[in-house]
Amino acid sequence: MMHMKIARLAVLLFLVLGFATSSRAQDSIKTFIEEVRIPITAKDSNGRFDPTVELSDLMLRENGVVQPLKSVHRTRPNVMLLLDTGGELNLAKNVRLTREVATAFVSSLQADDQVAVMQVNNRIELLQSWTTNYADARKSLNQLLPAKHSILLKGLLTAVAEFNKVPPGNNHLVLISDGVDQAGVQPELDEAYQAVLEANVTLHVISYASLGAKIPAPIPTRPRVKSAVAPELIEALPRTQRKEDPTPDLKTMMKNKGGFVLDIDLLFNRKGIKPALIERTKEFYVVTDETGGNLSLADSAAEMVRQAGEIARDIDSQYVMSYKPLQPFNASSSTEYRRIEVISRRVGLTVKARRGYVAKNPSKT
Repeated sequence: MMHMKIARLAVLLFLVLGFATSSRAQDSIKTFIEEVRIPITAKDSNGRFDPTVELSDLMLRENGVVQPLKSVHRTRPNVMLLLDTGGELNLAKNVRLTREVATAFVSSLQADDQVAVMQVNNRIELLQSWTTNYADARKSLNQLLPAKHSILLKGLLTAVAEFNKVPPGNNHLVLISDGVDQAGVQPELDEAYQAVLEANVTLHVISYASLGAKIPAPIPTRPRVKSAVAPELIEALPRTQRKEDPTPDLKTMMKNKGGFVLDIDLLFNRKGIKPALIERTKEFYVVTDETGGNLSLADSAAEMVRQAGEIARDIDSQYVMSYKPLQPFNASSSTEYRRIEVISRRVGLTVKARRGYVAKNPSKT
């Protein structure tokens, strides 16, 4: 099941966004695509930001064809922080750590980067609209609140829509989450992944998956101070507990120490959320890699905070490269996904970029 889902995501990347040619490919009317802007990360041989990149240092292929580059320049990024504070099955995931990680991220950004903060749990809330005032952004993190569930799909779609308010070219969505709501009942995120790709947004994920995988499955019961059921009724209950099942039956829960309170959600998910964490992590890897972003899988809270700072510095180690594609747009379609490859021509310079972009037909916008 897990492999089928990842394969389906790969098909989504390949087909839904227009790798397949139009059914009306015979149409002869074509329109040239306007200038394309691609954010690239540029680092020197020591892994630090390289401030000396020039156009002659770079080469770009689109669908295998080398393109004439127009410019390469520094542009301040627009960064949306999407903080998932819903869900209670991953015991490693908590608001305090999410706030600490988000604070470390914002504090590591360079001056004048534009940032916004959004919270998603059982509802979606924009805590801070686009701003360059980091004090306001950090202050908004005090509004984070936990909730039992997370409508992550709607949160991702809403966050992507916020990029309509800022210029295109160097836009980043940073998600702090494990991607899990209820074990075994995961929402499909394909629609959100498609929206991220169509908006040409770079996705970064700071995941709770590694931390959550280390924690044993939660016990679905807790002691109750006093049983509300008469002792004779408890004694009349049948024994239904099996030897191989550690979960106490109803009679045991009622008799021991005044009985137990049973959490139904945890009872039916007592096998844990590890399969769901693995499944979502593979999805996140595919989409972050496709968009040129980062996937953080920290083994400790301290490492999670540190990696948040590294992602912020990675975002600030970027240039925006522009070019006008040689291949015209077939007029029969409104969007088309094009594969790109950015290559360093200079020894010691390492570059990283998204693997493709969604071109929009200028005649239909």
